[in-house]
Order: sequence, then C-alpha cells, then structure tokens
Amino acid sequence: MQRCWLFGLGMVLCAVNGLRASDPLSPRDAQSSFVLHPDCRIELVASEPDVIDPVHIAFAPDGKLWVVEYSDYPNGPGEGEPGKSRIRVLSDADGDGRYSDPVMFAEGLIFANGLMHWKDGVFVTTNGQVLFMRDTDGDGRCDETQQWFTGFATENPQLRCNHPTLGPDNKIYIANGLRGGSIMPGADYPWPNKRLPEPLNISGRDFRFDPQSGEYEAISGNGQFGLTFDDWGNRFVCSNRNPCNHIVLEEEHLKRAPYMRVSKVFEEVSPAGEKSKLYPISRTWTTSNLHANQFTAACGVTIYRGNALPDSFYGNSFTCEPTGNLVHRDILTPSGITFTSKPGRDGVEFLATKDEWFRPVNLAHGPDGALYVVDMYRAVIEHPQFVPEELKNRPDQLLGMDRGRIWRVVSRESRAESPEATANSQGPKAQTRTEDRGSRADSRQPMADGPRLADAGSSELVALLAHPNAWQRETARRLLVERRDAEVAADLRELLANREEGIGRIEALRTLQGIGALTADDLAPVDDAYVSGEFRLSELDELLLFEKLKLGQHMEAEPSPRERLVRWLQGGVQGPLRSHPRHSLMQQPQLKSALLSLTTWSEFAMVATAPELSSWMAMTPFLRQSHGHDAAPPWTLELIQVHAGGNLVEAWGQMFERGSNRELRDQLVTAIARKNDAKEVEQALQKLLEIDGEAALIKLIDGLPGGRNKLLQHLSKLPDESQQRFYGLVQRITASRNWNSVRSPIILGLVDDADSLEKLRTNSYRGSEALPAVLEALAMRPEPQSGSILAESLPQLPPAYRNQAITALATTPDRIHLLLDLVENGQLPALAIDPNIAKRLMGHADPVIKEKAVRLLKQAPPEDRVKVLAEYAACLTLSSDPRRGKQVFVKNCATCHKVGDVGVDVAPDISDSRTKTLEYLLTNILDPNRAIDNNFFSYTVVDTNGVTYTGILVSETGTSITLKQPEGKVVSLGRDEIEAMKNNGVSLMPVGLEKTIPPQDMADVISYIKNWRYLDGSVPEEVIGGSRSKD
Repeated sequence: MQRCWLFGLGMVLCAVNGLRASDPLSPRDAQSSFVLHPDCRIELVASEPDVIDPVHIAFAPDGKLWVVEYSDYPNGPGEGEPGKSRIRVLSDADGDGRYSDPVMFAEGLIFANGLMHWKDGVFVTTNGQVLFMRDTDGDGRCDETQQWFTGFATENPQLRCNHPTLGPDNKIYIANGLRGGSIMPGADYPWPNKRLPEPLNISGRDFRFDPQSGEYEAISGNGQFGLTFDDWGNRFVCSNRNPCNHIVLEEEHLKRAPYMRVSKVFEEVSPAGEKSKLYPISRTWTTSNLHANQFTAACGVTIYRGNALPDSFYGNSFTCEPTGNLVHRDILTPSGITFTSKPGRDGVEFLATKDEWFRPVNLAHGPDGALYVVDMYRAVIEHPQFVPEELKNRPDQLLGMDRGRIWRVVSRESRAESPEATANSQGPKAQTRTEDRGSRADSRQPMADGPRLADAGSSELVALLAHPNAWQRETARRLLVERRDAEVAADLRELLANREEGIGRIEALRTLQGIGALTADDLAPVDDAYVSGEFRLSELDELLLFEKLKLGQHMEAEPSPRERLVRWLQGGVQGPLRSHPRHSLMQQPQLKSALLSLTTWSEFAMVATAPELSSWMAMTPFLRQSHGHDAAPPWTLELIQVHAGGNLVEAWGQMFERGSNRELRDQLVTAIARKNDAKEVEQALQKLLEIDGEAALIKLIDGLPGGRNKLLQHLSKLPDESQQRFYGLVQRITASRNWNSVRSPIILGLVDDADSLEKLRTNSYRGSEALPAVLEALAMRPEPQSGSILAESLPQLPPAYRNQAITALATTPDRIHLLLDLVENGQLPALAIDPNIAKRLMGHADPVIKEKAVRLLKQAPPEDRVKVLAEYAACLTLSSDPRRGKQVFVKNCATCHKVGDVGVDVAPDISDSRTKTLEYLLTNILDPNRAIDNNFFSYTVVDTNGVTYTGILVSETGTSITLKQPEGKVVSLGRDEIEAMKNNGVSLMPVGLEKTIPPQDMADVISYIKNWRYLDGSVPEEVIGGSRSKD
C-alpha cells in the first residue's frame, strides 16, 4: 500500500470538536504546547505572515535565512495559472534571533521544495528541474534563471527531486523523490560537451553532479524527502516508512561487482515500517489502522553535527513525522560498515505536541549550531491522491495555507543569540579543537569584531574548517572551493599536519580535492608521530585514513595512494608489530569495512610484504573474528564480493582454509552460483568435490540459475573422475538419510535409482518436512511419472504448498491436462487455480487445452447470486449510518471477521478497506465464493470417533493440524486422530446473508466497514456523513 504525505504518506488528519476542525494556535501558544527533551529549549525564529508554507530553509554565508515556501501544496496551480511556490529571504536586523522583513527572491515557481547556495546564486529543485537562480543587480530579486537539469518525474506533487546538498566530495547530491526520471542537461547547462548521449535513467537511484566540471551521474540510494551526511561522509535518506536509511553500497561498488544481486543498497538504521514505534501525544489518525503509532510520513532526516545541543546529541539522527506532530531522535552506533540505533529516550519523543496543526517537514543546521525545525503548520497534511475516496473533498483540507513557522532548538543552557550574527563571526579560535565540539554555551558566542563569513579571506575560512559546528566548516569549505584559490593550499596543508585540529584535517583534505590541489603526498598514510607511537589513535585518526582511502581511489600515481596505505596498514599486523598503533587501528570496524569496500583483492596481493599476507583475507581481522558460528557483521558478504571482484572462488578457498564463519562461506558459495560464470562455477565444483564440501556443494548447485539442466552442463565439463565423485556423493546423500532431511531439490531431482520416484511419491504429501524440496524436484524432473505424482498429491497438499504444485503442473501440455483433469473430476476447486494461471490456460495455443480450460475454469456466478446482487445494488444509493452498521456487523459478521476492536480474527482481515469500492464489498458479502484465497478455503475433518469439524486450516505439521472456527475457536488434532480430511472448495463464510441482512442494514454495515475508523471524531462529521457514504 502506498501512503504519502508531501514526501511521505501517512497520515494524520486534523482532530475535530463536533463538526469543525480544531483551532490553530498562535505561535506563542504553540511554543507553550511543545513537550521537548528536558535538556533543550525551543525558540520561535519566524512565523506568518513572514513565513507561509515553509518546506525547506538554508542560511546564506551572511546569515540571512532563505525559505522555500510550498504554497502549491496539495493541488498545484490551476490550468494556465502560475505556480504558487516562492523563495523569500528573511533577516534579523536587530540581532534578537527572530527573522522578519522578507524579501521576495522568486515567485511563480511550481512545487519548489529545496535550495542550496552556490557562488552568487542558489540551486533550486522545482517542477522536475534543477535551476540555478541569481540576482545580478543587487535588488534582492532573482533576475537570471538557468536550467541546469531537467527530466525528473513530475506526475506526483509530493514525490519529486529535492534536497540539493553539497557532499563531502564537493559534488551536489539530489534526492530522487521515489519517482525517478530520465535526466538531461537543461537549456542553460554550461558544459555542452559533457552531455551524455542518452537521457540518464535514475529509477530507484539518486542523482549527483559536479558544479565545477559538469559531470553528472545516477548514484545508488532512493531518498524520498530528506538527504544528509555524517562526518565520515556516510549518506542517509528517508522515505514514508523508513526514518533513517544508510546508503551502504554505492554505485561504484555495484559497478565493481555487476553480478552481485542485492535487494537493497541501504541499511534500515532506524526501525522501519511495522517495526518502528512512535509516541505521539496528539490525537493522530492514519489511513491504515495497522500503522498507528508508526512512521508513515518520515521526512527531513538529519544527522545532527552542530554545537548548540548537548554533547551526546552529536551524530544522532533526527527525523520529522508530520502526521504524528513530532520530531523523532535516534542514537546511532557504528556496526561494521553501517550502524544500529536506539531511541533517544524510551517511550517519549524528542519533540512532540498536542497541537494537531504542528507539521514538521524538514530540519536544518544553523550558523549558531542549533537544530532548526521547519513547520508547515497545516490542519491537513496528506495529499488527496492518497486518501480514501470519501476523504478527498474534506472541508478542512486547505486550512492553514496562510501559516507557517520556523523553530530553533538549542541546549537549555545555551545563550540566546542571532544566527546572522554568528554567521558573521569566526568565533573564538580556541573552540575549534575537536574535544570542544560539544554544546558549551560560549561556543555559540560570536566575536563582536569578527569578519563576515561571506567576506572572510581564504586564510580565515581555512581556520573555520576546524569549527565544531558543521554548518560553519562546510560553508567555509564551499566558499573556498568556489574561489579555487591555489594560494590557500599551503594553509590547508598546515591544517592537515596539525594533529590538534581533529575534524579540520579531514575538511582540509576535502578542500584540497575541491580546489584541484590534492596530491599523492597529501594522502600519505601517517606522519612520524604515528611511527613512533607518540600519539594515541582516535576515531578521528581512523576517519582521516578513511578519507585518504576514498580520495585516493582514482588518483594516478606510482605507487598509488591506496597502495601506500595498504602497505602501511599491513605492516601493523605482522608479528613483532602487533603492538603498534596501526594494529589497534585495524580493529576499528569502520576502517576495516572501508578497506573491503575501497580496495581490491589484487591490490592487497600485489603489495603483500610476507607470504602469509598474500591476500586481504590474511590481514583483515574483520573476517578472522568471524570464526565458527559467530555471526558475521552486516554487509560482510556484499563487501567481500565488491573486494574480490573476479576472485570469488579464491576468496571462498581462503575463508575455508582459515575456518572463517561457515554461514558467510555458504553465502559466498551462493554468490558464486548467482554470478553464474561458467569458469568459476566449474572451479568451485572441482574444489568442493576435492575437499568433500557437501554442505557448500548443495548451496552451490541449488543456487545455480537454470537449475538441474544448467548443473548437468557444468558437470559435463569436469574430468570423469570428478563427475563420478559427484554422482557418488548424490547417491550417498540420498541413500544414507531419511529423505525428510534432504532439503536440496536439485539433489532430489538428480537421483535416478530404481526407487527414487517412489521416495519422491512418499514424501510428496502433507507432513513431509522435505515437501518444498520434493515439489521443486518433481517440477524439474522430465519423466512423465513426476507430473503424475504432482497431480496425485495436489488435492491433499497444505494451502501453503498448493500454489507451488499448481504452478509446476501448469507448464507442459501433458501436465496441464493432469491439472485440468483434477478440476473436471472434482478433486480440485477451479477457484484454487490462480487467476493469472487460469487466464493463461484459457488462452493457450493448443486448441484442445484452451477449450478444456475455458469449459472448466471460466465459470459464471451462480444464477441465484447474480439475481441477489442485482436486487441489492440499489442499497448502495440509500442513506446509511455507520453507527447502525456496527450493530449489524456485531450480529452477523463478528463471529469470523474483525474490524478494529470488534469481532474475531478468523477470516480475512477486512478492517483496512479504504481502497475497496462499495460494489466490491457488496459482492464479497453476498457471493463469498466468487474469489477465495487458497489460505481461506473451508476444510472438513472427521476424527476417529466420528466427530466432524469445519474451519480454516491455519497450521499443519508432520504430526498435527489446527483448524480455526467461527468465534475464534481453535481445534488441534493429531494425524493419528484423523479419519478423513477434505478441502470443501468453498469459503467458510456462508452463502445467503441476504436472508438476515435486508437492504437498509446492508447499506449500514458497508458504511461501517468503510468508515469505522472515522467514528472517533478524528475527521469532520460531514466527511463520513450521517447520510450515504461517499465513494
């Protein structure tokens, strides 16, 4: 189900008192209503009329506050009308911390939602484009607009490109918005010769471009509305149900291992979807009752790196949840190459309120180190496109389009001051030490005579690269990169050499790269102090080496920077040097993971300094910690594949020799199979047969695309001795064990001794633990008897496996006839065949099969049901009362169905019916057998005492079955207690409810099923109506 707010779908609707929406609060009252972390305080920065519908903010180097206003939301401009989005610039003239006096920089934009300062203008994301806009005559208004990129998807107002953000590599990152696009340079793109020959498809990926060279590319990740970095350069995004996703596998990783198949490139650092847990204090409402108190509209994720909150907040993630009227905080902890998280506080949010108009949609750092909250302040935040039909025209939908607030959150002890003043000051130099990057009040206090940041000289900007507030140091880096002042390189190298400057050293590297002055010597591993062991290694030393590894990836030098780093690090793990600081550095999870992701197997082999260091496997404690049954760190398998490149078999062999984690080895074997390189597969088969690696061999052959036939091709290329060993192994596996313990369908499919088919037949019925593998083996075996066994077992199969057998039979003509014969003979209900399979069979090229399938599967509804549905169609136009409908539901439906807290959960869940039409619900009530899920057929069981039970089969093992009956009764029987068991081929729901539910009651009960979630007053009364339901 897709759910969205403006960048996330949620959703909360406004609360109501009686027939009208709750009243908005004044900024003062709204501030009083906040419940905030006790160590922080919240201050108003700006409000209506100076700010309307804010969706994104950014502070300029002069401290002025730029606000993107999203007044197009939700429906956009009318046909032929100009856009309603604006960019306004606010100032704090008197230094009291409040911003006002807005100047209109640009208006008439369509769905503008983000901006980033660059040189004398701003990059703006709007209407599927990236524009560069600037004021050339100094009047504060944009008078020049350049279209740099176009082609981002625009079909949905909420899901559009957003958050232009300067990355640690000095490139600008754009979040996709989830809808992708085909990106092309725009009409004013400054580098015509850099245009790619074809539009760039970014489906499922984000976008990045270099504002200095014009190069652009798709990058892994798929952010919806939010994009942020941490000090390490890790990128985080968010989407509806995912509050904080860390992008683990970058595009360059995927290119180095193109065979690698991954279902996702990100780690869900914060619990997502149904695992997420929120603690709103307002009356919240979601379109799905299943999503209550969970993330449904996550947006604006930010890794906090300022210096105005308590020290412990540095590096925490903050995410807005506008539907819950709150901002959530998680504490991140490194775990291998990624992170784990825990809530900032148990059972309470960082920032929450009972004010149901508070709609936090974005967050930002300020020049003062504070965390800024962008509050769109609306009664309703969800878009009409993503709500049930009956809510699309609710009367309070547009309330709040004349409002908006910006809030500042700081430490409770922080001194009140103006961000504009802070932006115009370097701040005390003594506070640029890394140890002081916390929240002491004086770290935000500006020097009265400090230079304006926008006008600071290059040397002054270099000093700011070590500032404890990320806004200051990254703005300084951006200004230096824009200037490309080569003379500042000496100052940057002086900063790089100064161990007391901590984070400033990393920013110095990034700035050298950005101004084009980075050399191989700048990436040398360490200084003499490291070699002597004089300094204690810290996280920032690790980060410095990590940054050097990244920056050295593509630098051409002899020896390469990465090779020099590898040599140095290898020297720290050899015998007498194990006490060296380099060895302790190699224990750091981030750096160990970085070595795998940023270097290659061949590089380590090439620079080995001892025989035992012939590969990265010997020198990386990261893997040697994963012995025996210890779990390997997250993403280890993916990193090995990226690092090993075309050496997967050798990698597996190294891991086997060193006794590395078995699960990890098995996963790598599966990766070899999935890569499906003939040479590697044959090498792996040969090696596994030589070492008698039975478990790994089964993993390999079961993972091969093409299954049994592909394996036979590979085997045919092995020496005769290896082939004989393989078939001997197969015979030994199947002959020495109960087949219940064999889980490999290909192994079962290869056995061809005299009694193999009989063993397959014996294990093809309910109760066999090997059933999934047996069914798959029967599906792939070519002999006619295999199809007959499938057809024979199908009527008795548990619901969970019936579709597997049906799919296997719906393949060759002979097997299709066996399947249709089961239907014709009454052994299999026609409704048990998936509609897509039935449609394919009814259109089969073989006329005999086609005629037979149409005759058996294209069944018209029973005449009496057609008649009843026609008679009841008029009830859908009657006035209806969902409250009366609740009484009808309790009397007639609650013994099997559950809606909210009413009823018993036996039959399919119907509580989330917001997307179901009235006609659909009426048909399912009056003709319950028209379409039945295989998991909800009625079964009849007779026990050995002659007692009959009817219900839904909810559980089945080799020794027992469990039925669920009306009113939630549960019956469990041992198989030795069962005399007979039959699938009735019909729904448990009885036919003929029209006899007890007259048309008016039917209208009421359908209204209840559709509208039950609204009866608590969480939407205006007229939405659900005391009259007929609106669909």
